[in-house]
Amino acid sequence: MIFVKNIPTEQQIFGWLTQVELFQGLDKEALMPIIENASYKELIKGEMISYEGKPLSCCVLVLTGEVEVYRSTYLGEEKIFGIFNHYQLVAIAAIFMPHNRFPMTIRAKTDCSVLLIEKQSLLQVCKTNPIIMQRLLIRFSTKLYEQINNIDWLTSSSSEQRLASYLLSLCSSSNTYQFILPISRGQLATKLGIRYETLSRLMSNWRKQKIIQVENNRINILNDSYLKELTLPFQRSF
Repeated sequence: MIFVKNIPTEQQIFGWLTQVELFQGLDKEALMPIIENASYKELIKGEMISYEGKPLSCCVLVLTGEVEVYRSTYLGEEKIFGIFNHYQLVAIAAIFMPHNRFPMTIRAKTDCSVLLIEKQSLLQVCKTNPIIMQRLLIRFSTKLYEQINNIDWLTSSSSEQRLASYLLSLCSSSNTYQFILPISRGQLATKLGIRYETLSRLMSNWRKQKIIQVENNRINILNDSYLKELTLPFQRSF
């Protein structure tokens, strides 16, 4: 982890914080506890930021590049729970967990720069600015609802349906039918709860049927109607 010689000014840190949805609308005085105690770091690809089970002393704000959070299964496979990029807070819910431990391992997915927000400073700002707590409650309840739907999806859908849903979600987030898989195929199989061999067979069959085109980790959706039809029985109205 590289400490930058040119320490950011208070105004620079304030400028970064105002780009974060959670802090929007707050003035510099309100954010001063965070500004005074934050640390700026630059990391290289693959560098660890924190480990699962380590005492939690800060929250990570991504400024440039990408950061990923994961857990290792008992078989040694990495299960990716999220990929974060510019002006996103990494696993902020962990700040409020009573065990005060990082629930996952945090790693630089690419070369990146981050701002480490000291835990007590963040809690102080939360206490004095109720709007932040309101925004956090909305975020946490939304995530809880998503996880309920995700568990329902994983336990009632087929491997083919789960893969179709994941690829369509990438289309939606990138607003294009051509994209690069953000995780390895092994990580994807673990994420979808299927065997690697099953994933390979599905992608191979779809490629032969000209539903998708695959080149390394680049995917081109050729027949989105087929994928949408697979996921249709599980779509919710809200």
